[in-house]
Amino acid sequence: MEYGQQLNELKGLILSKCGIRYVTPADCKRISIEISRELNKNVSETTIKRLFGFAVVKHKFSNFTLTTLADFVDMAKVTEFIIPEAEKCAIEFKSLREKASKITQFTLKTIKNRSGIPYQYTISRDYAVKDFERFYQNETIFTSLVSQPGYGKTISLSHLAEEMFYAEKAPYKESTVLFLKAYNFFSKELARLHIDELLQVHLQLNDKQNILDYINKTHEINNSKFVLIIDGFSDMPVLKEDLFGIFDNLINLICALEDYKNIKLILSMRSTTWTRFYDRIRHSSFLMDHWFPGQHYNANEMNNVPAFSEKEVDAIVSKLNEQQTVLISPALKAQLKYPFQIQLYYQLKEENPDFSYYSNITFFELVSRFIKEKIYHSNYYTEKILFLKKIIKLTNYGKNAKSVEKDKLFSELSSFRNAYMELIADGILMEEKSADESHPKEYVRFLHPHTFEYFLFVEILEKFNLQTNSGFFNFINKEYEGSNVRFQLLQWTARFLIITNNFNGLRQLLEIDLVSFELNYLLLFVAEEIKYRSKSDSALLETLEKQKFHDYVISKLNNFDFIDSCYRESILAFISITKNQDHLITYYAILGIIDFCRLDKVSIKNNIEILSNYEDSTWMFHPARSLQVILAILNGTPVKDPTLLQQIADLKKGKNPFNIEKGQIMNTKVCIGYVYLLFINLLTGDPESGADMLQEILKIHAEDNRGKTVFSNYLIFLYGLFLAQSKSVKYIRQGETLIEEYLQKKDMRLSRYQEAIISMLKAQQAYSKKDYVRVLSYSADGLAMFRRNDIALNPIMIYNLLIKVYSDLKNYGKAQEYTLEKMELINKCQIDQKVFANF
Repeated sequence: MEYGQQLNELKGLILSKCGIRYVTPADCKRISIEISRELNKNVSETTIKRLFGFAVVKHKFSNFTLTTLADFVDMAKVTEFIIPEAEKCAIEFKSLREKASKITQFTLKTIKNRSGIPYQYTISRDYAVKDFERFYQNETIFTSLVSQPGYGKTISLSHLAEEMFYAEKAPYKESTVLFLKAYNFFSKELARLHIDELLQVHLQLNDKQNILDYINKTHEINNSKFVLIIDGFSDMPVLKEDLFGIFDNLINLICALEDYKNIKLILSMRSTTWTRFYDRIRHSSFLMDHWFPGQHYNANEMNNVPAFSEKEVDAIVSKLNEQQTVLISPALKAQLKYPFQIQLYYQLKEENPDFSYYSNITFFELVSRFIKEKIYHSNYYTEKILFLKKIIKLTNYGKNAKSVEKDKLFSELSSFRNAYMELIADGILMEEKSADESHPKEYVRFLHPHTFEYFLFVEILEKFNLQTNSGFFNFINKEYEGSNVRFQLLQWTARFLIITNNFNGLRQLLEIDLVSFELNYLLLFVAEEIKYRSKSDSALLETLEKQKFHDYVISKLNNFDFIDSCYRESILAFISITKNQDHLITYYAILGIIDFCRLDKVSIKNNIEILSNYEDSTWMFHPARSLQVILAILNGTPVKDPTLLQQIADLKKGKNPFNIEKGQIMNTKVCIGYVYLLFINLLTGDPESGADMLQEILKIHAEDNRGKTVFSNYLIFLYGLFLAQSKSVKYIRQGETLIEEYLQKKDMRLSRYQEAIISMLKAQQAYSKKDYVRVLSYSADGLAMFRRNDIALNPIMIYNLLIKVYSDLKNYGKAQEYTLEKMELINKCQIDQKVFANF
């Protein structure tokens, strides 16, 4: 029996069963409902209309449709007629899979060859696997990967195809994947063909009248599916009207696939392309119902490809560094969550294998490279820059909303249409529509904040005629106060000043009103940027020495923020960019203090060896001498040279053993010397003697100790702490009055280390009043800050206080707990236990 005759017989049986004499379009819905009710299978109303001639039929009906209808009317012959012989089907199925695999493997090879980083360093995306498995199992017809350029859609699809269909334990190994590039599939020569005809051409199945039915049938029999992936729409050099023709072709395919349950379609598009396609499908309930948007779809940004997770970034960085553990800053890790930044990071690593910095200079290098590649080295770059500058001005230099109404760019859009379209296509700008207003408006904004910040910096620089003077710095510092943009602009400024060898400007930058941790980080950023630049500019370090920039930096290091890791890292970075003996002594002397705070005997010993190589008579005493005394005390061995201990004793008695002139300014060298003296006395004396020493120091430098400098604050807080630890009620009350008045001063700049010292001080003052609740609260704050930054000295002092508190409260179990913690810390640092017996 012929196919047409069999359909006529089938239609007659359906009408007979449903009691319909003359069928109308309205009856088709009833027939669909009857089939669903009886067989619990779905044959749509539209399909029934096609069967009875009320809708256009472009292809033969699917096996599923015909067998379901046959089951409904008990017509067994249909199954025998439709389903080919098993042997013939197996041969055809194998042939189809081989042809699809050949095309897919070629596409995968092309993707691997064009990958921005070596393909072996890329990873499979968890989100893509989970979304695909849901899509494969559900009833939807098509899904899409949508994102801005550079989010790794193509690489995700490549891994997905390999992992799902070709891997040894692939879950869908029996199914077929046909992975095509849109520019090949919709080539100019085949532009007028329908997609089913295009499939016939590419799969070389021209003898098949209904290619979709053939594909569906062969996979239905083998209990598998055919997955068609089309990627690379952005690479198609087509006109707008041609693109809409392709969209219509895709829509027709999706509609046709309603009857072919074993064929699935995946489209991969940039957000701009998807927006146009989405506008053509969003009013169709059928198309929207049969679209699987994925679990991460964001309708506002037209994106369903999430950024890399922290775990994924770690995996890629590990691969790039040949499985070696490489620590990168949180800021850089946040930036590398975008795949296109991974490519730029790889380029930096290739050029400089040791490219590993503590600060976020990598962030700025990646942004700079991205902008050079996408704008300065692209077509229409002059027009693009003018367009971007216009947007910055319309946002009032970033102080208003970050987006601007598209209508306000009308003249630029008319003049720079091609430039604008490339900015959109390359992921520099993005368009969005307001959803809150009765009359929706279109807005334009920078896609990534760091690109906006770069051009904001450039525009501010031009506003001041490229002059980085005090007016420029104050404008940034005041106009963007309280904004995250402010510090980013300061870093862009520092980078610009280093590139232009403007160290006088860099000094002015570091003199603006900065809190301690900002200064520490900016110094670290400057040091590492200079280190990076010096590798390609051999004269940079000479310029640094000639302009005495190290001397200036050293003058800024007397905030002694030992609790801030950036402070220590900045010193290490400056050590790496100088060979000047005087500078090196100062840097290593500060490191020696930090090592003592950490009770790191190995590092203290190393510093002694390094410092012993340098001679300098401008110090009160050589820093190596003080470290030798400290190391001997920590080891519980006799001090070989007791001269320094005697000088400390003389200073406490009001003598001047170091011949310091009254009123002498406390430069960084003098400050370092005093810190060493105070720490040695901490190990050998008592709180009262520490207070006596500080009193003498404050007398000598009376002019410096009015809260004008961060170091003078440090001395006052230490003085208050020693008074609070005293057994004398008079001293305790004196300290309380002093600190209370001092903390009331306005605009006081405190370092994080000083904040931790204040917590210790307040805990000690609360203990003198037997206010145990406040003691525990302040002690917890101090302990948290010190532990977080590997400081060991101060926690021992806090443990002693907590032991006293719990002993007073007769909570001996808790007192014993802190005693054990204290002993564990002392043993870990391998310190003589006698040193801290009454600490």
